[in-house]
Amino acid sequence: MNVELNAVQQEQRALIETNLELVKQEINGQAHEDHNQLFEQMAVVAHELHMSLEPRPRHHQYMIENSGMQPEEVEFYRSIHAVEDLLAYLDNTDANNDPEDQTMGDSFEMLIYSRRWGHDDRYTLIRNEEGWHVSHQTYAGQSGRDALQVLIPSLRHDSIKFPNQLGDVMVDIWNQAAEYGLPHEEVQSMLNEVAVWINATERTYPTFVR
Repeated sequence: MNVELNAVQQEQRALIETNLELVKQEINGQAHEDHNQLFEQMAVVAHELHMSLEPRPRHHQYMIENSGMQPEEVEFYRSIHAVEDLLAYLDNTDANNDPEDQTMGDSFEMLIYSRRWGHDDRYTLIRNEEGWHVSHQTYAGQSGRDALQVLIPSLRHDSIKFPNQLGDVMVDIWNQAAEYGLPHEEVQSMLNEVAVWINATERTYPTFVR
C-alpha cells in the first residue's frame, strides 16, 4: 500500500527525487557543481516529510543501527540510502519491513584442516543473540559476532594458521543472516567458504617455519 500525500508533501517528494538524482551523479565521478547544497536541501526536506507523516515511515533496523540514530533525528537523512528507503516506503509501506531471522539458534559446522594432525576437525557453531557459541573438543563457550573469543584459542591450540580478517567475516555472516533473513543452507554455505579460506591459509603456510 502506498502513502497518500497532500499537495505540500507531493512537492517535497518531487524535490527530494530531483535532488537525489543530481546528488547521485557523484557516484559516477560527475558531481554536480551544487552537490553539497543539493544534498543538504534533500536531507532537510526528507526529514520534514518524514515528520509530517502519520504513522512515521518505517526503516530497516540495520539502517538505524548502522547510523546510530533514529529516523526522527535530522542527521538520519544525510544518507542517500536513507532517502532512497523513504521514497520506497512512500510507494509501498511494507518496503522496509525487516525479514524474519530464520537461523537464530541453528547449529552449523566448519571442517578445519590441521597440518599438525593431518586431518579435518569439526567445529560446531550455534548462532544466537549474543553472536556464536563455538565448540571444538575441550574448547567451548560463547563468543561475540566475530566468534573469536573461543575460535582463536582453539585454532592456536592446534597451531592452525588463519586469515587476519576472520573476525570481520564472521561478523558479516551474522549480520547478513539477520538483515536478510538468510536460510540455514545459505549461512552454512558461507561458513563452508570460511573453512576453505582457513584451510588454504593453513595448507600454504611455509613448511620451513618452526
